[in-house]
Amino acid sequence: MKHAVKVVLSAGLGCFIAQAVNADDSVRLVLDWAFEGPQAMWSAAAQSGCFSQKGLDVSIDRGFGSGDSISKVASGSYAIGVADFGSVLAYNAEHPENPLIATFIVSDRSSASVSVLKSSGIATPKDLQGKRIADTQGEASRMLFPAFAKANGVDATKVSWVNVAPNLRQATVVRGQADAAAGHLLTVVNGFVSVGVQRDQIVSMPFAEFGVDVPGNAVVVKPEWARTHPKQMRDFLSCTVVGIKATINDPQAAIASLRSYNSMLDARLEAEHLDFANNVAVLTPQVKQHGLSSIDAVRLSHSIAQISDAMGFAPASSSSVWTADYLPPQRELSVGSP
Repeated sequence: MKHAVKVVLSAGLGCFIAQAVNADDSVRLVLDWAFEGPQAMWSAAAQSGCFSQKGLDVSIDRGFGSGDSISKVASGSYAIGVADFGSVLAYNAEHPENPLIATFIVSDRSSASVSVLKSSGIATPKDLQGKRIADTQGEASRMLFPAFAKANGVDATKVSWVNVAPNLRQATVVRGQADAAAGHLLTVVNGFVSVGVQRDQIVSMPFAEFGVDVPGNAVVVKPEWARTHPKQMRDFLSCTVVGIKATINDPQAAIASLRSYNSMLDARLEAEHLDFANNVAVLTPQVKQHGLSSIDAVRLSHSIAQISDAMGFAPASSSSVWTADYLPPQRELSVGSP
């Protein structure tokens, strides 16, 4: 382990005192998206003082989708990232020489989805055949679409993709250049509203409600980083729990903590977004009963098999993509505890 040495001169004693400071406690974190309501857990964790109390110097940067955060962690630019679990599986299948591993499940339920305008006449997954879906390359919903298609008898080869920036998905649909938009359920719906579409004119198909029972966002790292920084990994995850509980116990304060990273946010709107994320993706019945990041072995194996089969690569072993070795004690993970 590397150390930096701070030298203090004491004239009265006429001697030098060396104090070691652990330079490895500096951690760069890249999120999956911008500093909005669902990301308040990270700013709340930082504002709580948990990181500093544990001696961690954590810098937090926004991301631009799971593909972006995965590539940044894989390249070594960031030690820790937040990314969709299915996207990590797909990445590992394509890059077995440089894999990532999930150390904490943030969202017990995936928020991947496809949304359309009611006027399109598209009402079921089967109706998407022959249609154009707007999304960003590498985005989680696009990566998971084959699993969604297979679960619903959709021929994925009869769906075409329109490559657009994340903020242009909904406008592309409204302009008639695509028939649907894929992406995080909340982000896509709010995107439609922002371009003038009424909520009751939006038809959404969350993958989790159409046969794709897989985890959503996870904390991901390189396996070797976790192995060589076990204390930092455990301390970081302990503070992750502190941040999540802060969004549950005092959501208004959690949203206020975001202002350090996004001074232009609409507090009322982002509070609604946070409430949606917590109640739909984070506080599932599984989590309420067993605690945060409590995915069981049977479900994990089924999720891996479902994603792998749909995407056409060999199923990975559970241990190659998930480890519970750095999780806090169960008493901390319980959402019933303070």
